[in-house]
Amino acid sequence: MKDQHQIKHAGVWMDHRTAYIITSPAEDGTYTIQGKVKSDEYHGDKGEHASNNADRADSRKYYKALAHQLLDFDEILIFGPGKSQEEFRNLLHEDNHFKNKKIT
Repeated sequence: MKDQHQIKHAGVWMDHRTAYIITSPAEDGTYTIQGKVKSDEYHGDKGEHASNNADRADSRKYYKALAHQLLDFDEILIFGPGKSQEEFRNLLHEDNHFKNKKIT
């Protein structure tokens, strides 16, 4: 088990289009925005079905890009408006890379 000082924490503020990764790398406890991830937007005009499929694919790509940036953290707090954080949390719980991490 890691000692409390070795545990790496990250906060993620996210909505369905943008996520900010917030960390406290400084010893003085100040927080910084370490990274930003944006989702792609579908701009086609191919009907509702194609648009929905593109939206789902964009969301998966967005969540995977965000998850990749969180691999080094032991404890992750996810917050923000809407339901995107719930969807993202569920994706992380299914990913074996996050099996031993605390996600709230």
